[in-house]
Amino acid sequence: MYLALLATAGVASTALALIAWRNRGFPGFAYFAALELGVAWWIGCYLGEQLDPARARLWFALKFPAIATIPASWLVFTLHQLGERPRSRSWWLIYLWPVLLGPIVLTNDRHRLFFTEVVQRQELVGLNGPLFPLHITISYTLFLMAAALLFRNWLRRGGVQGGLLLAGGTIPFIGNIVNELSKASPAIAAWVPANPTLPGFAFSGLFVGWATMRYRLLDPRPVAREALFESMPEVVLVLNEHDVVVDANRAACALLGCSARELLGLPWVQAFTAPEWHAIPRGSHNVLEREWVRDGTTTCLEVQRHPLWDAAGRSLGLLIVARDVTARKQFEQELRAQSYRDRLTGLSNRRYLDDEAARLQASREFPVAVFAFDLDGLKQVNDRHGHAAGDVLLEAMAVFLTQFFRAGDRVIRVGGDEFLVLLPATGAEEAERIRARLSGALAQSNAERNLVLRFSTGVSVMAEASDWAAGMKRADERLYDAKREAGAGQL
Repeated sequence: MYLALLATAGVASTALALIAWRNRGFPGFAYFAALELGVAWWIGCYLGEQLDPARARLWFALKFPAIATIPASWLVFTLHQLGERPRSRSWWLIYLWPVLLGPIVLTNDRHRLFFTEVVQRQELVGLNGPLFPLHITISYTLFLMAAALLFRNWLRRGGVQGGLLLAGGTIPFIGNIVNELSKASPAIAAWVPANPTLPGFAFSGLFVGWATMRYRLLDPRPVAREALFESMPEVVLVLNEHDVVVDANRAACALLGCSARELLGLPWVQAFTAPEWHAIPRGSHNVLEREWVRDGTTTCLEVQRHPLWDAAGRSLGLLIVARDVTARKQFEQELRAQSYRDRLTGLSNRRYLDDEAARLQASREFPVAVFAFDLDGLKQVNDRHGHAAGDVLLEAMAVFLTQFFRAGDRVIRVGGDEFLVLLPATGAEEAERIRARLSGALAQSNAERNLVLRFSTGVSVMAEASDWAAGMKRADERLYDAKREAGAGQL
């Protein structure tokens, strides 16, 4: 019965290894495959001891490299699952002891460094040699590190997956402790006729196998991949309950400029390094817009969050879909710019004036000077030469104002023959100097054209936001004072 249970556990471990290897592109699954293959090899060697007595000592020796592989693989798998995969290039040294252990145990009869003696009780038992405590120390340290990481994560986040992995790793560890205590204490050995580590691994293998079927521990992808997932133009990423990327389609890899192998297993905040992206997995908004900048190119993305749940309502992670809306945003910006633009002159219009006035009043760009202009003689030109000539005059006025004022000043056609220029961070003295230069600039401009420009102007300066309405009114009043003083409206 006992051997049948072990054989069943060996088959289960082999099946888990195959499942994990098939999904080896996911964080740490190749190491989980190595772990389960190590368990299956250990069980196979133990069955060889029992069923092949002539070569029992060989089977006994062959199992120890597999035993040493298990805690190393368990730790690396745990690190990947928690988004803390090893970054050092020398991490592979964790497997150095399992590699060295093979020749050590196979030649143990010559040097007796690992076991001083192998004795036959109900099964073969090795009496500890000088190197055996090193083996125990390495194995226990790796197991305890993985257990501590899983326990810490479980306390912080809870969740079914972390708890099941913690339980699966703890069961054989406890069995191994009991086995080592039985070697040192005859009293305990009387209660432990066989090594409980192997039944612990057998039960653990069956337990993890059940958990895999029940909770899909080794199947983090809830969507069809090849036909749909990879071909989607949208950026699609699947996060586990620890906010670690467990799946990503080609569009996501293209956006980030990396391969799927580089991306899988990264915590979200390491995959998306821009600070404004960090809160997305744990955010309260399921739809939001974010910009992503790479190689000097800005992509505007509409990001959607879709929590993933199993049939029992437990959280499995998060599906994040990001759609490129750069073209749409550019079109919206163009429409917005057109709505702010006077079609004839190309200047900003009254709608822009209203929005810019609100923005300036909330800014720190005070004092703000305002120049109000009225193009004189437009009606007469329209009457004598037609509206086409009047349009030419308006366009000439727009060109003059744009060339005369600074690049940062806001030149606006308010409507008809009325123009307005806003000059941020411009005081009264500077505004007066600018006004004084207008006459000379206008004379020079008129010398180069057939249609003469004539306009009146009124200038005002708003010292602070609360003075805005009064300042605009002063500019209008001074404009009309100027028109009355000029009689005919000439500057």
